[in-house]
Amino acid sequence: MIGLLGISYKTTSLDIREKYAFTNEEIIQFAEFLQHETDIADLVILSTCNRTEIYFSQDIYDKQTAYDLLFMAMNKFKAIDEYYWHAFYHKSNTDAVRHLYEVASGLDSMVLGEDQIIGQIKEAYIFCTQAALTDDVLMRLFQKSFEAGKRVRTETAIKLGTTSISAASVDLCVRQLGDLSEKSLLIVGAGETGSLALQNFQTKGIGQTTVINRTQEKAEALAKQYDASSAQMATLMDEVAKHDIIVVATASQNHLITKQMIESIAINTAKEMQVFVDLSVPRNIDETISEFQKIRLYSVDDLEEVVRVTTEKRLECIDSASKIIDEVVSEFNEWLASRSLRPAIKTITTNLQTIHNRELSLNKKYDSPEIQTAVEEYAVQLTQRYTGLLIKNLKALTNNGKEVDSLNIIDDLFKLD
Repeated sequence: MIGLLGISYKTTSLDIREKYAFTNEEIIQFAEFLQHETDIADLVILSTCNRTEIYFSQDIYDKQTAYDLLFMAMNKFKAIDEYYWHAFYHKSNTDAVRHLYEVASGLDSMVLGEDQIIGQIKEAYIFCTQAALTDDVLMRLFQKSFEAGKRVRTETAIKLGTTSISAASVDLCVRQLGDLSEKSLLIVGAGETGSLALQNFQTKGIGQTTVINRTQEKAEALAKQYDASSAQMATLMDEVAKHDIIVVATASQNHLITKQMIESIAINTAKEMQVFVDLSVPRNIDETISEFQKIRLYSVDDLEEVVRVTTEKRLECIDSASKIIDEVVSEFNEWLASRSLRPAIKTITTNLQTIHNRELSLNKKYDSPEIQTAVEEYAVQLTQRYTGLLIKNLKALTNNGKEVDSLNIIDDLFKLD
């Protein structure tokens, strides 16, 4: 079966979602832990600010048992004592396939049609594949998800307007501060999300900009790309004090900006207002800093209201996008079903070829070379014709592998003693 166990902004709040966020290092560790606990070895974990979804392939357990074992293993790995089963959704086979393709197309995103999710899915797939965590089924499943995402974005108008959480955060800052040309920006985190946020702020004419990252080389590279400045992580407090807008988007598991830090800064800054945007999951900014009068703090969940207007404009695209997804899901299911025919096809092809070779070898001693050649050519044509006919009938009889009840009979029919 193909299975999915997930949690997202649709099912629960950030304070629960962040408990189940995975870093790449944790993905490797959890995969090893899960295999030890359950023997489930093939998976892709998609962990973003809005969701954590585990896609897996297994034929050991029934689907409900697989979900239960996976959920318990995840709680044990994360050392979570609370029972959050109500916050999770679980899907199998075609429903799981369709869900992934909707996610890849941006239909399940907080910002309908967002672009960033397709890159995040690709990164998750490539990482898990390079770590030898994916089987042929998951590889095909995710490769087709890229096709679905690309087709929806190119064949519909779903990309119109704000198409990412990062872009929505810029719109939010404009609402709070107005013209951004005289405002300064601090980006903490030089990954994809931070880079996309900086790009969107640039389009709004943001003023002086500084980039900070744990790896100084990445900060300098991103800053150079956008004609900004870079600073070291050790100077974070000083840089926070200087800037009007602070956007944090890192994979840190701890708060980078704390209440104590802001208390120290508040004594030394004369700024009328500072806007903090935390795009990280788990959160990198202590939520209690919102208690300060001059500070506005926003997390990924706060952006939902910002994108509602844009979402309404895109709702017209859902029907056409769904039809495209239906096509890609059908293509994947055809491929998946045809895999069940491979043993029977191999049996037919191999055994007819065996009969062909055996009968020719028995008759070679009785004929001249010319006759042997003619007989062999005829036998090859006859074997190929019947092999093709039998395979064609096999596909028709089983609806291209979807109805497999008769496959065991077919296997027995073409076995040779």
